[in-house]
Amino acid sequence: MLFPAPPANCSGFYYTVRPGDTMFTIAQRFGVPLPALIAANPQIPNPSLIFPGQVICVPSTQPVVPTVECGMLLFRTANIPFNPAAEAGGIARVFQRPGQAGNVLVAAIGLPAPQSLGGNIYVAWIRRANAAPIPFQLLRTSPAIEPGVYVGAFVFGAGEIIAPFQDIVVTAEVGFPVMTPNLNRIALIGQFNQCCPR
Repeated sequence: MLFPAPPANCSGFYYTVRPGDTMFTIAQRFGVPLPALIAANPQIPNPSLIFPGQVICVPSTQPVVPTVECGMLLFRTANIPFNPAAEAGGIARVFQRPGQAGNVLVAAIGLPAPQSLGGNIYVAWIRRANAAPIPFQLLRTSPAIEPGVYVGAFVFGAGEIIAPFQDIVVTAEVGFPVMTPNLNRIALIGQFNQCCPR
């Protein structure tokens, strides 16, 4: 018996139906939601009717990692007084590709000592909707360099999805580790939707 060919762009793998298989049992066996299995096989007009020997697509259950390579500006908040000689600001570089480790690099300049905001260190936060924020400490470069220059990076593994996210804020914190940003001590902020491709 000839069957319609499965889609050529299967995101997971091809499976040959065995006697006794149903779309439901195949979905359970491979941990795929039944609606996703049905959607991945438009060549099957009636999902309740499949046959041994028929080849179907079992879609990947792994989320697709979007490629993100961009830079975003970080602007000073009202917590940092205006200083025409050393205007505070920063930049974040975001790099994320499927199958590769990614990173978010933050560099800031013109920041006063964190003690002026009631903290001891500066922490950058990647704030995400429906997920915990990701903190990483910014370290001061050589004290001989003025105005205050702080840098830090968050590195993540291949397959992890960090971007897109909501924003990045830099706060003065008492110490590290910290779980949530102190919103009364925000020094810099930048929105991800303004991240410009490089």
